[in-house]
Amino acid sequence: MQIQTDVLDGLLFINEKDVYKRFGAFLSEERAGDNKNYSELMKPADVKPYTAVSFREQDGEKLPSVLTPAFEARELVLQFAITAPDRDAFMDRYNRFLTLLKTGENGWLRITVPELRRTYRVYYMGCTGWKQLTDFGGEVVARFSVKFREPKPHQSLFIAAIDNDIEIVP
Repeated sequence: MQIQTDVLDGLLFINEKDVYKRFGAFLSEERAGDNKNYSELMKPADVKPYTAVSFREQDGEKLPSVLTPAFEARELVLQFAITAPDRDAFMDRYNRFLTLLKTGENGWLRITVPELRRTYRVYYMGCTGWKQLTDFGGEVVARFSVKFREPKPHQSLFIAAIDNDIEIVP
């Protein structure tokens, strides 16, 4: 299984680390043309229900005159793959990537996807699936799903590309 590496550089950062260059990790899809990871990231969070009062002697319910939407926290499941030229490199990349996911910076992870122009502030919840795509005899590739929690989804940051640099815009 040969992976074209030049297209994976700079596509995904976690806490400012290019995860492909550092760990051989990248967002992976099961089939060519799928966009499940981007769909998961771009899906808007649900709005919290408004507080309503229901009086027995009145029809319907009473709501505030101004409805201010607030968003629910949300869970994101992203599918990653890790690739390495051999077993030892794979185990090293795997262990270092999991350490990054579990510890972050004080537990927090900033997932930046320049193509979407977004940064998401999340924390690691766990691994929901693992598939070993090759054995450990040569190049090693595995795919796995990771669950994150985004406590304040409306605070994900928009990033703008300016002269090939990334500027974060709140």
